[in-house]
Amino acid sequence: MQAASSENPVTTPAPRRAMLGGDRFYTLARWLVLFLLFTVSPLLVDVPIWPPRLDASPTALLIWGYALFSMFATVALFLSPTTTVRSLTFLVDIAFFSLLNFFSSRADLFYPLYFLPVVGAAMQMSPRAGLWFGIAASLAFGASYMGGRVGPGNGSVPRDALGLVALALRGLVLVFVPWLAGGLAERTGLLNRESVAEAEREARRAWREAESYRDQMRSLYEVAYTLSTTMNYQSVLDVTLVESRKLVPYSAALVLLSTGQPDELYIAAAQGLGAADQEHRVRVDRGALSQALRSGEPALVADISQEPALQPITALRRCRAACLVPLRAALQTYGLMLIASDQEGAFDNEQLGMVTALANYAIIALHNAQLVHDLRAERAKLLSKEEDVRHQLARDLHDGPAQALAAITMNLEFIRRLLERDPARVPQELEKLVQLAKRTTYEVRTMLFELRPLALETQGLDVTLEQYFERFKGNGAQIVLEADKITAGLDTKTEGTLFNIIQESVNNALKHAQARHIWVRIRQTPDALETTVQDDGRGFDLQKVLASYDQRGSFGLLNIEERAKLIGGFAELHSAPGEGTTVRVIVPLE
Repeated sequence: MQAASSENPVTTPAPRRAMLGGDRFYTLARWLVLFLLFTVSPLLVDVPIWPPRLDASPTALLIWGYALFSMFATVALFLSPTTTVRSLTFLVDIAFFSLLNFFSSRADLFYPLYFLPVVGAAMQMSPRAGLWFGIAASLAFGASYMGGRVGPGNGSVPRDALGLVALALRGLVLVFVPWLAGGLAERTGLLNRESVAEAEREARRAWREAESYRDQMRSLYEVAYTLSTTMNYQSVLDVTLVESRKLVPYSAALVLLSTGQPDELYIAAAQGLGAADQEHRVRVDRGALSQALRSGEPALVADISQEPALQPITALRRCRAACLVPLRAALQTYGLMLIASDQEGAFDNEQLGMVTALANYAIIALHNAQLVHDLRAERAKLLSKEEDVRHQLARDLHDGPAQALAAITMNLEFIRRLLERDPARVPQELEKLVQLAKRTTYEVRTMLFELRPLALETQGLDVTLEQYFERFKGNGAQIVLEADKITAGLDTKTEGTLFNIIQESVNNALKHAQARHIWVRIRQTPDALETTVQDDGRGFDLQKVLASYDQRGSFGLLNIEERAKLIGGFAELHSAPGEGTTVRVIVPLE
């Protein structure tokens, strides 16, 4: 962008041709008068005025002299359009018409021609100057009327009252016409100047708005560029505050983010604050800050120094007006952005909108940072869960099939020795070995079923659960399945996750709750699929278990909640000592 674009527009001088508009019109009128005089000259003089002769009548000589003067005035006007030239032409016109009137046989014949210089001069003079010019023209007309040498009545004062009144009225008209014309011209000029001044003010206002819009777009670009080139939300916050000062000059600005504690914020970025101020924590349990955070709407504050939560911050004690912009995205509030000035009423709704536009980029940066943090946390959880699954599978294999295979190996070795020492006992031991092998095969198949129930892909969740629960008959606990016919088309991922949640809940009830009955209920509603696993076991203190979950390092109850979230649902866990446990999972249906 060129450097000149940042300055106010400059009004260039109008061309000389435009400045001469009124004078050109007056010159044209003078030439029309000359044309008229040449046309009616046979009526004015007895001898033709063409070709010009020195012995011609005074009227003819005057007409030719006036033509020469008009040529001179026209050339002078375009060469040097000064006030002196214009005034001289008006005086010469008055003198010429007065001389024509003096030598004419009709004293009132050339009276209308006086209005040409009188009105022309009045349009370029003040009302007072026009009045004096009119008086001069009136006196010249009266002198030529009464001092005329040709014609009846010329050279004498009218004797009758009507003649005197007519002469006086003509003189007064010549006096007041330029005065009135000058006043009207001045009024018109004043209105024109006011219109021009208003137009210039509008142009300057539009220019300032254009500059403000340009600065706003440039600031938005700078913040957007920073956002697109870095994943560090701290850099975006710093740039946002710096660019905000270009649009909305302020004394101090800061971004307050949540510390994770209820109603507590810390200063994440600041401009105009000392190092000591940036260490403060802000409580927002009441006041304008609390109201802005609750409503989520930007707000203007008349006196931020009276905000109790900000009293410890020294730089804000001298400030008055402030803009508060909550930083909220996806129903989550991260904090707020505060712009403060030491001038009262320094901000308006337009400036609040500019700050809000910049704050939106900060919100995007914070939201992106939160998403990245959540993704990394989920990745860590997935890796941890994968490790837990490996450990659990290793324990199950060690405690189940591995132990059974070791026992089978030992029994085979024992039977081999019995064949040498006591062959009669071999059939009995072989029967025991067969039962052990069958039980081991059953355990292995159960583990494979739990890891990947192939029936889900062909027969659905309800049939798969029936087959799975058949394996627990005779284990001491009665599992009751109450399942509606599932008509909703669930994808394999959703069915597999629900099966894992039910499996986890049932295994917990069997291993830890010492339950006699386990109820598994599946109910389909028009909008969701509700799954409930309830037992009558000994229960446990849910809050205590959740509080110590980080130190347990096992595949536990929180896994149920996280699995439910993965398929777009949520889980509810209810338990108390002696009251059993209930796990309820709701998955929305598309």
